[in-house]
Amino acid sequence: MSDLIDLPQDGTSTAENWRERVLDGMGRRLEQMVASHEVTDFSGEAERATVNAMADAVGTANRINDRLGAFYTTDRVRKVLGDVSRQAVSERAKNHRLLRVKTADGVVLFPAFQFINGAVATGLRKLLSILLGTGVDGWAVTYWLTARLAQLGESTALDVLASGDSGRIAKLGKLAATDAAGWHAAA
Repeated sequence: MSDLIDLPQDGTSTAENWRERVLDGMGRRLEQMVASHEVTDFSGEAERATVNAMADAVGTANRINDRLGAFYTTDRVRKVLGDVSRQAVSERAKNHRLLRVKTADGVVLFPAFQFINGAVATGLRKLLSILLGTGVDGWAVTYWLTARLAQLGESTALDVLASGDSGRIAKLGKLAATDAAGWHAAA
């Protein structure tokens, strides 16, 4: 479905051109659904339900984007890390030194929040080793790192790492180990 939206060539987006691209893409997708008989109810009630469901989906997508931020492709990660090879990126992810996620349609991405000044954020590798070592997927770890943690005053793990506060970072490590043990036991 990602091929239904034509992204601007210069990478910029304003609210107006975003709205126009989304409406255009959605129009094309609706035409496909009607032509393939995926949609067969054209009543006013179905129309209202569809519009409301689309608006809800847009709101949900924006909340997720606000929480998780941008994602990088493997090629972008290679550049961020100083033109390392694709194999080096893959090895780092396999060895839990990079956080990698896979979308439902099989696209491999890397949360941008893990990179600071051309390297993985200080302290993050230890957390990745602990959390990914349980066998959970990258999405679970991504959500854990961006969740507001009551045990840390509603800060996220990323906030704690960025603070540089060694006491809070130690507490975060213990929390990660406790949660990881729970995940491992549940598996």
